[in-house]
Amino acid sequence: MIRYTYLTRVSAAGLALGICSVQAFAAQPADANSNAASTATSQATAPAANSGNDSQIVITAQKRAENVQKVPISVAAFTGQTLTKSNVINVEDLQKVVPNFSAAKGAQSTYLRLSIRGIGAASNTTVEPSVAVFLDGAYVPRVGSAISSMLDVDSVEVLRGPQGTLFGRNASVGAISLHTVQPKLGKFGGEVSTEIGTGDRYKVTGIMNVPVGDHAAFRFAGSQQWFGGYWHNNLDGKRVGGVDETVARGSFRYSNGPIDWVIRGDYAHQSGDGATNIDFDRSSVTDAQWSRFISIVGAPDTNLNDNVLNQYLTASLEDKQWGANSTLSWNVGGGSTIRLIDNYRDWKNNQLDGDVIFTPAPILSRVGVFDSKSQNHELQFISPTNQWLNGKLDMVAGIYYFHEKYHQGERLNENSKFCNLLVPVTGPPPGNAPLRAICNANLSTVGGPFGGIDAAVQDVHQTVDSYAAYVQANYHFTDKLFATAGGRFSKDEKSADYKQVTNAFLKAQRAPEAETLPDINDSRFTYRLGLNYEPNKNQLFFLTYSTGYKSAGYNSGAGAPVPPTRVFGRETTADWELGAKTSWLNHALTANLTFYRMDIKGFQDRAFDGTSFTVRNAGNLRHQGFEFDGIARPLANFSVFANVAYLDSEFTDYPAAPGLPGTPTVSQNLKGKPATYAPKWTGRLGVDWTGEFASGFSWDVNSNLSFTSKFYGGLQNDANPQTIINGYALLGARASINAPGNRWTFSVFSNNMLNKQYALGNLYQFLGGPLGLLNGPFVGSSAVRQLHADPRTIGASLTFRY
Repeated sequence: MIRYTYLTRVSAAGLALGICSVQAFAAQPADANSNAASTATSQATAPAANSGNDSQIVITAQKRAENVQKVPISVAAFTGQTLTKSNVINVEDLQKVVPNFSAAKGAQSTYLRLSIRGIGAASNTTVEPSVAVFLDGAYVPRVGSAISSMLDVDSVEVLRGPQGTLFGRNASVGAISLHTVQPKLGKFGGEVSTEIGTGDRYKVTGIMNVPVGDHAAFRFAGSQQWFGGYWHNNLDGKRVGGVDETVARGSFRYSNGPIDWVIRGDYAHQSGDGATNIDFDRSSVTDAQWSRFISIVGAPDTNLNDNVLNQYLTASLEDKQWGANSTLSWNVGGGSTIRLIDNYRDWKNNQLDGDVIFTPAPILSRVGVFDSKSQNHELQFISPTNQWLNGKLDMVAGIYYFHEKYHQGERLNENSKFCNLLVPVTGPPPGNAPLRAICNANLSTVGGPFGGIDAAVQDVHQTVDSYAAYVQANYHFTDKLFATAGGRFSKDEKSADYKQVTNAFLKAQRAPEAETLPDINDSRFTYRLGLNYEPNKNQLFFLTYSTGYKSAGYNSGAGAPVPPTRVFGRETTADWELGAKTSWLNHALTANLTFYRMDIKGFQDRAFDGTSFTVRNAGNLRHQGFEFDGIARPLANFSVFANVAYLDSEFTDYPAAPGLPGTPTVSQNLKGKPATYAPKWTGRLGVDWTGEFASGFSWDVNSNLSFTSKFYGGLQNDANPQTIINGYALLGARASINAPGNRWTFSVFSNNMLNKQYALGNLYQFLGGPLGLLNGPFVGSSAVRQLHADPRTIGASLTFRY
């Protein structure tokens, strides 16, 4: 599920500064025509599309409101109504409707790996994302925080390919831009809905829009969800995976003359166990290894096609966010708009993973700690279209500042079976029986040389300041041919310190370390060049070259031995695109096709050493293919959606990639191999069919089939065939009945209707070496754990509107 929130300690000072800045820009008298307010609003926001027709949606991918078919980039855009029909309730669900996009989750709720065109980054480290997330125009720095419900969302844009010019340093392969519904002027109304679903899931949502005079309005939205979980733990008979969620959003809008100002506040809270089903792949070990393993720890669940696990689990999750966003737009005359976005975000996540060995024996538990406080400030200038240089030139420009203080931590706790299983009784110290006795005697002791609670404690503190300035312009040579050129200069300053303390028994897995890391000062110029041809209003052809980058960063891995360096370099992306956006038969048919070739250099990759992950600059990647998005409307009330993407992933240079588990060599050459989470084929086929009954009642049926071909699903790039996830297809559907005047709607819906059992990812058994699980079926193999995806779910909802 997904969460967002905002506001800033700068709030009073920042907003005051913002007003003064806009007033300074507006020193010259503005045209006080009747269209001033609407112009400022349209330049600053993304209104929803016509109902049921996302090919006409208005997006802000280029900082101004434009029809999606007029924007020369590969973008998938959806209204909130379409997302509801497709049962998309969070960022993870977007992969059901967006080809070449994936969202992988892990044991920690903060692990959310968003990928576009096969490139992404783990979110529970200090590494920057490859896919940047924006909410109401403001950057969300920690992707792991984007996991609560899409409450009152107006539209979502998924921008494929580098967006380094207008969206900045961490949109190196794409961006996701979410827009919430703005308060509606002069209109009182709202809705209340209730929902029930599989896994003892109950949800209540309320929305209210309250006008204040002719020029202002408030909007309030809130939801409460109670969820028991999809999984059953045979060890204790309890339901697993449940999370209760509270989300609230309030906004205020003032629009009068040249001014349009929207202020938003958010709060989100999740609590529960936050656990998921991670089963043991029995085929990944030999019979002898399996017999020894279960004699030591007991038998974990090995049925990869059920909703059952069998492991020691004492998990808990607490996740809180709050914040606010101020978006102030001013029409400064002649159709130009100044826009100021001020944003603050405070996010805290604390999760006890239970036992990270994932067996019936209580061995070792992990507590993850994440704390991010960030602020964004962006001042934009948006010119009018068709007015400068006799209608030949238009442009957008801006300056940007971002600041974040981030704390990431880990606490390992020894459970009751740790000492007897992992402290040897023979060999040199600490491998002797007396020390095993000392270990057992200190399991309930906090810290110290032998303490079992906080036996290993890691803390990483990072501060980031980022500055940028950008400009992008379109020049029309003729009414059919125009060029796009833009550039952005970004400067990043980072500082960090790393500290890890450990007791005598965990030094082999968590090495003691304390250091102030060297400061990072990184800067980069990214740009976009394009040539676009529009023979008529229904066709657009474009050729684009664009670049993006991720700044240098710190390796926050907690493993041992200490990595040779805790600083890694930048990652850069260069992308060619050749595309066409076309509409036919009076918009009854829309067909968009983009061919692309992305080259990634200095790829920031993770490697697993058996106990923890480290981040480093790996080799170079080439990702190329095409994306097709089509909509056909043979009837006014019937639509067919067809989307497909092809991806050819290949390392062009990676001579020192991680070796297979347990191999005597330390590396391998992955040249010619694909990256993880890079399936060759992804796509979607769906229908939307509406009709009317007698007496004004209507109905709506929506069905969506998404598919993915096989791919490497391991948590590191090592081309291990054990980590291949076979292709799968998922069917979802929603059927609704609407009362006359749309006063109420009753819906039934289902996801994964055919109950397809598939994996979200494959991970190696933690401490596989000490547990004797390396080199089983073949040299370089290891015990593999499979992270289950959600089973078939069924639900119903009832919504009343007023």
